[in-house]
Amino acid sequence: MNSKVLFILAVLLTGCTSLLSGERYGSVSNSDQLITPGSIFLQSGNLNTVFRNDGIFNYDKTTFSSATAGLVWPVSSVTRLSPMYSSGLIIGGKYNLSPGVKELRLAASFYSTHYSPGNIPVIGQVPPVSVCNDSVFKGYLVSVTDPSLVNGGLRTKVAGGRTYNFNYSPWSAWPVSLGAPYVEVNGIPGYQPGWNEDRPGTGNGNARPSEMIFTVFMDYTNCTNGTHVSELSLPGGTLPLGVEIQQLSYTFDIEGFRDSYFVRYKIINKSAKTWDSTYIGLINDADLGDPNDDAIGCDSTKNIGYTYNFDNSDVEYGVAPPAIGCKVLQGPVVYTGLNSDTAFLPCNTLVGYKMRMMSGHSGFLNGSSQCTGDPDDAASAFNYLRGMDGCGNPQINYVTGNTTRFRYSGNACFLLGWYDSTSGDKRNMVNIGPFNMNSGDTQVVVYLYTIAKGVHNRASVCDLLNVTDNIAGYYRNCFNLIGIAPIGSIVPEKFGLSQNYPNPFNPVTNIQFEVPRSGFVKLAVFDALGREVTALVNQNMDAGSYKVDWNAAEYPSGIYFYRLESGDFTQTRKMILIK
Repeated sequence: MNSKVLFILAVLLTGCTSLLSGERYGSVSNSDQLITPGSIFLQSGNLNTVFRNDGIFNYDKTTFSSATAGLVWPVSSVTRLSPMYSSGLIIGGKYNLSPGVKELRLAASFYSTHYSPGNIPVIGQVPPVSVCNDSVFKGYLVSVTDPSLVNGGLRTKVAGGRTYNFNYSPWSAWPVSLGAPYVEVNGIPGYQPGWNEDRPGTGNGNARPSEMIFTVFMDYTNCTNGTHVSELSLPGGTLPLGVEIQQLSYTFDIEGFRDSYFVRYKIINKSAKTWDSTYIGLINDADLGDPNDDAIGCDSTKNIGYTYNFDNSDVEYGVAPPAIGCKVLQGPVVYTGLNSDTAFLPCNTLVGYKMRMMSGHSGFLNGSSQCTGDPDDAASAFNYLRGMDGCGNPQINYVTGNTTRFRYSGNACFLLGWYDSTSGDKRNMVNIGPFNMNSGDTQVVVYLYTIAKGVHNRASVCDLLNVTDNIAGYYRNCFNLIGIAPIGSIVPEKFGLSQNYPNPFNPVTNIQFEVPRSGFVKLAVFDALGREVTALVNQNMDAGSYKVDWNAAEYPSGIYFYRLESGDFTQTRKMILIK
């Protein structure tokens, strides 16, 4: 019998919870939620996944009669294949009740959740019931690359042989008042959305992701100050921290990014107290097809934890199965006051600060003991967050004999150092901490999820590390050149726009252009009626020669024009899309 089924049966036999249709390990802890938590699907490039407005993601509680793996990859497969079963967020720290008196408080989501959709309007106060009954916290999906969706709309897409419906919100509904970031385009204070006006943004630069989802949730379950429920894989037992979380998830449908998505958390201490020794953990149950042949590992220098297939064959993915990883791109920023310390943010540099990146990597085995299994109480979870096992024992690197916070930190590509030598149904958690948060403080943490497939199972890990390093470079550069590749190092003497190649094309073509001096550059595509259909470039650029791809998979056959504008220069060329 499948180990996941056995685990569910164990929940039923304990009598602690009842297994409701559509939930995995028993009833969710917010089963009395005043408004039903919802799921928002995201599909872009080669992947389809789902985010809930209660902190759970990569876990599909909507499509089928019972909950199942929520990340579908690749979407082009005629059968539904998934490398990830579920993901969630754990935040824990020492809550300062009074001088010298502290207690552990922790909130979590994974298969179930302590979080409820909503915010905390007043610092130090439990949200009123009206917050937990307000549809404004339903969550929002937008596209900022399709001009026909500025005012919202319905689309259908196919992933794994199944049709999914996507209900896009209009840009005017983007909840800026709840903390959703936007790009200021028109120079007028405030948010005035429009295709050539302000638009939803990532919080970093002016990039245009293909899809974006924004949700807000907090850990006062059902707007009450009750003790968090403990369940299998849901570590409870403490009162709420008083944390508000604004989650932004986004993707780019361009070469090199189609197997990846970003998750950004804005974490706000809305309690009236200080949290110290605070940790954040992103917990994942990656199942690369068959759940029972997983192996896990990490690279502490690259701030990434990953899961790969233990052998080179999987019953679902076949030979050379993929690997999936979670990389920390941006961590909490801590003030030191030292000029020798610098925190490098995507669009800013802070002298006198340090950025906390991955501080540990934990792993658990389905159905194992308290020390090595999924954390079911706050104390065990906090031990894992600090880089120990669930019982609070130091992890030992069995190759060096030294203690470590990073489980399986060896080289899984070439089987060097301490690597995972046994298969099983495993989960892992990427940890960040410790840091302190005073009442009202805000921290931003950004993660990158990527799937990569190499020529064999371990080569998939090698490819994963290379791809995520490349994307991290774009992120650190504030996405200024995302999708745009420089050509050579010679500065051109004049502006130029080359004929696209290939032409005619289906569905991708490449456009090269030259910029002789720094300035604002726009490269836009128009249909035969002169309507702008997309902006491939719309930003300040340094002098140089560049190339950019246009993927017209979602556009009909016909004649299109592309125009380069910068200062007084304008040049237009024609291209033909034939499907």
